[in-house]
Amino acid sequence: MKLVVGALLRIYTLYGGEFGERVLGNLANLPKFCIACGLACTECRAGYGSFVADIFGARKAPEVSQHFIDNPEEYLPTSLPDSELILAIGIHPDLLAELPSVVAKSNARAVIVPIEDRLWCPPRLREELRARFTEMGVESAFPKPFCELEATGRGVIDEFVKRYRIGKPSIEIELENDRITKARVLQSAPCGSTWYVAEQIKWHSIQDPPALEQVVSKAHHGYPCTASMETDPELNDTILHKSGYIIRDAVREAAANAQKCQVVLINPTEPLLP
Repeated sequence: MKLVVGALLRIYTLYGGEFGERVLGNLANLPKFCIACGLACTECRAGYGSFVADIFGARKAPEVSQHFIDNPEEYLPTSLPDSELILAIGIHPDLLAELPSVVAKSNARAVIVPIEDRLWCPPRLREELRARFTEMGVESAFPKPFCELEATGRGVIDEFVKRYRIGKPSIEIELENDRITKARVLQSAPCGSTWYVAEQIKWHSIQDPPALEQVVSKAHHGYPCTASMETDPELNDTILHKSGYIIRDAVREAAANAQKCQVVLINPTEPLLP
């Protein structure tokens, strides 16, 4: 697996649980990170490379059973490497509340706090953190779920999306007789699931949208997506469902773009150019 060269974006990650490990595994592109295709692997991720050199630190937060942590600083690192961006994924809310001190120690210029479960970062805490980071002159994003993250004109966060090609999924497909023959990942969900979905939709027709959506939904669940299945009051839906809508929209858009590319209008009364 080739190591991607170019200007590094120094990342420090505080994480808890499986989802954080998936995001790190996706960035590092570990040899056995994706085994979804088994022996039929097409090595579709070979061209992605590995960004392991950008990960300047990754600390798994200790599992805490109690609802409240009296001394959260005891669970956080006392010294950190200089970093440009902090990823805080799935850590206890009381630890998350201390994130500004972690940012100050690392001299980070941006923070991303993905919300795959409403309990990870309740709305009130999110707004308190957003305000605090604004005061500190630090960019922040709280995507719910992580695969809704888009470039919006924020310097470091936009660079994060562009360099690693992760955030809101984007796929490009090629057709033959309205059947998908190739599917390329332009931008993947941070957990890496888009690569799996792209492989699963191959050889399916775009002329039966409900059937294609079933294929996408099955692949999304089969990866599987680890977003919460509990209803989120802000969404009036589950975060799992929202992530499913996002990838279905990506495939639908890719199919529409591919159809446009197939349409070639030629005026038979005009001579063809040599």
